[in-house]
Amino acid sequence: MAMEDPDKKTEVILLACGSFNPITNMHLRLFELAKDYFDETGKYKVIKGIISPVSDAYKKKGLISADHRVTMAKLATKNSDWVEVDDWESSQSEWVETVKVLRYHHQKLLSSDPTNSLQNALPLTKPGRKRKQEPNRHDPIKKKNQSPDIKSTPQIKLLCGSDVLESFGIPNLWKLEDITEIVQNHGLVCISRAGSNVQKFIYESDVLWRHKNNIHLVEEWITNDISSTRIRRALRRGQSIRYLVPDVVLAYIEKNNLYNPESEDKNAGVVLAPLQKYAKMPVDFSGTWNLVSNDNFEGYMVALGIDFATRKIAKMLKPQKVIKQDGDMLSIHTTSTFRDYMLQFKIGEEFEEDNKGLDNRKCKSLVTWDNDKLVCVQIGEKKNRGWTHWLEGDDLHLHIKLSVMIQQKD
Repeated sequence: MAMEDPDKKTEVILLACGSFNPITNMHLRLFELAKDYFDETGKYKVIKGIISPVSDAYKKKGLISADHRVTMAKLATKNSDWVEVDDWESSQSEWVETVKVLRYHHQKLLSSDPTNSLQNALPLTKPGRKRKQEPNRHDPIKKKNQSPDIKSTPQIKLLCGSDVLESFGIPNLWKLEDITEIVQNHGLVCISRAGSNVQKFIYESDVLWRHKNNIHLVEEWITNDISSTRIRRALRRGQSIRYLVPDVVLAYIEKNNLYNPESEDKNAGVVLAPLQKYAKMPVDFSGTWNLVSNDNFEGYMVALGIDFATRKIAKMLKPQKVIKQDGDMLSIHTTSTFRDYMLQFKIGEEFEEDNKGLDNRKCKSLVTWDNDKLVCVQIGEKKNRGWTHWLEGDDLHLHIKLSVMIQQKD
């Protein structure tokens, strides 16, 4: 059996962008999972991993200073022989799009790669000396236009979780041309959990489907639900986070008294930088709206796992909605004889939603503009959950969605 030639493998650098607020063991696991995946293909060799924390200008709620986040990331990767932290993005005074971070590292790689110099690619001889021609000896004939065997520049691929990939569908959070450049010129490595609908999301996106061969889906079979949001919540409540973050990160958090109710309120009421840059507010939904009809609400409730008795009552209700819109602040008050529910949020700012009285699940919600429509993405236990509001004449329309996993017996 012939041995594999490591020089024939495509070299890959994994780049992970994000808040890392704080960095967790799950962030580090993403790199290991991706490296295992590429190693098993036999076609790639991962030579480096880069963690690039976002700058303070991203304006995400609860985002502590980049200095702290970068320091924690460096502590977490101190003992790694292949994952490192780069602070270029975090040091920028303005928010930098992910595609520009990829461009920066690609250009940095090109400028530091000696194989891009023809002088370094050719063999060197001592000046002023000629090799003596031996009798009856002929130099081998080279093929026409034969070029030196120059090693290709490593590929830089964006490493992310399935939530980042699915965020491509949030209106005004990503520019379509940026998504295209990322998947076309660089490539995406997505760590997806068992039961997620990442493949369905790719299928429903023309851009992602067109470049699906440059999107590597890595299944995470040993599930891990660690998230920075949950870490911060535990710290605010005085609960232990040991074994969820590296010990050196925990020690740094405790020493600097990071993550408390005051830090979580940082950037409260401030719209995320990309939404400030791309979003607009074209429609006023203010008014009192009475339900006229609904279609397949029963199916939606079944998918949520709502019991039969509750579904029977809910189908008979005629709820009323009172919407108040003040700039980018909205309140939606839904009332009925069965449920009284108030939802208040700021467009472009993520918030925790408690679906009390419906399925009683909590989720992280983000409402944005998509032209004249209000679109909400709800991230939680149920995948691809959300809703869309829009106006047609004097009618207010609501479309609610939820993905359902269908399993078959062997």
